[in-house]
Amino acid sequence: MSDFMQIKGLTGELKVSHKKGPFGLTLSTRELVVQKPHMNYYILFEHMISVVPCESVKSGKPAVAASKRSEWSFGTIATGSAYYAIYAKEVVVHHRGGVHRTGPMEFRIPIHRRLLEELARYGGMTAF
Repeated sequence: MSDFMQIKGLTGELKVSHKKGPFGLTLSTRELVVQKPHMNYYILFEHMISVVPCESVKSGKPAVAASKRSEWSFGTIATGSAYYAIYAKEVVVHHRGGVHRTGPMEFRIPIHRRLLEELARYGGMTAF
């Protein structure tokens, strides 16, 4: 039995899903879902402020999602992974206890190149 919760109510058409280790990313034509065991974060493109590259993380440093009040660990990232910070003004959080909306949130996670290209394409983002 997987610790990952099934994605329910995906907005838009599924394009890419990538799970590796302690987290996963699922991309549709309208949103990005960041998955970790027992919790999913739904980020609509219209609520995404930016996706910016970060320096590679040292081995063993956790990737995190942080809100104003709390921080959650996503697991470790291998040295040299393409690491990005995603900023969103609103996120819908699904966990085993229910569903709720949060205010501004930042995610720092590695994103596979193909998924990043699709995110830019469907999210209407441009590179500077």
